Amino acid sequence: MNRTMATRSARLAGILGHRLRVEILSMLARQPRIVGDLVAATHAEQALVSKQLGILRAARLLRCNPDGRCLVYAVADGARAKATLSAFDALARSETTRIMRCARAGAHARGAT
Repeated sequence: MNRTMATRSARLAGILGHRLRVEILSMLARQPRIVGDLVAATHAEQALVSKQLGILRAARLLRCNPDGRCLVYAVADGARAKATLSAFDALARSETTRIMRCARAGAHARGAT
């Protein structure tokens, strides 16, 4: 990976370094939603959801379209969002597996003493 790609990857990782942003992006990758739907689904306060939406929009991961008095949020590039979420999911699963192996090894070592 060259320096430019490493910088872009680190920036994206930073943007998606917040659990709520990942949840929102995941929901919007499945279907467009309004803020109220995201608030209800995440159980987060409206101001916090709106802040995270703003960060995701500034990163050009989301787009929004007016629909009457509401704004409908959707991923800007569905394939890119799904690929990104899939990569993050694979990393999380790998880390979970590693942690479980370490825990089992530790328990086995403690039982052997």
